[in-house]
Amino acid sequence: MFSLLRSEWYQVRKALSVKITFGLILLASLILGLNEINQASTERLKELGWQYRLYGAGSLCSSMEDGATGLLFASLFAGWLITAAFENRTIQEAVSYGRGRSKVYIAKLLMFSFVVTALCLIYWFGSSIPTFLKNGVGDPDTVGNLCHIEYIAGMVLAEILACNSLFSVCGFIGFWSRKASITIGICIAGILAGGNLFAMFLPDTVMKIINYTPLGLYKQVLKLDLQWTDIWKTSFVSLAWIVIIYGIGLWRFQKVELK
Repeated sequence: MFSLLRSEWYQVRKALSVKITFGLILLASLILGLNEINQASTERLKELGWQYRLYGAGSLCSSMEDGATGLLFASLFAGWLITAAFENRTIQEAVSYGRGRSKVYIAKLLMFSFVVTALCLIYWFGSSIPTFLKNGVGDPDTVGNLCHIEYIAGMVLAEILACNSLFSVCGFIGFWSRKASITIGICIAGILAGGNLFAMFLPDTVMKIINYTPLGLYKQVLKLDLQWTDIWKTSFVSLAWIVIIYGIGLWRFQKVELK
């Protein structure tokens, strides 16, 4: 397993596309954060009830609400890391050399999850650091419980797990299709027809159920009155979804014929 992980890490480190993506996301997130500060109007934000965005913790929470960007990262890297390994026959060769399919599968998905999570963290913190440096974390009157570092850490951890439950769908699609164009196409279509579109047509009772699926979990800890029960519940449900989705994917990968 460790040799497979080292191999995966080596491939990621040497991939120019990965380096360029990380650099662009860091630059874009910092520009976005600086632009938000320059355009922010205290009176206007108070009028809209968004004054929490003037502070680091509130800005971080706001950045995490952009689930479509994280899903876009997952869509691209499901194609670049997972399906590309099938098209380049590195997965087929690893299996033919006696590597267990479960180890190959887990190593690939761990690196996929690590890369996409790292991109999300860069995007979230990069776009909120300028606000944090200018106005600080915030106080209870503006950012609620998020003025406490432990709640911020809990929110970030739960959000990582919740987002990974959504990214696991992209990973599953990558192992299922084994074609970059199909994987990216299906995932992009999922972004366009995501939770916001469902919210327009589905009744509230159904939406409450969706909130406990990967489509809605990432929103459950993005609130100023965050409690530890929200953090633990979201983390547990997210882990359950990750195990279920990747478990089904592993079962299928064990049975599929590799060509």
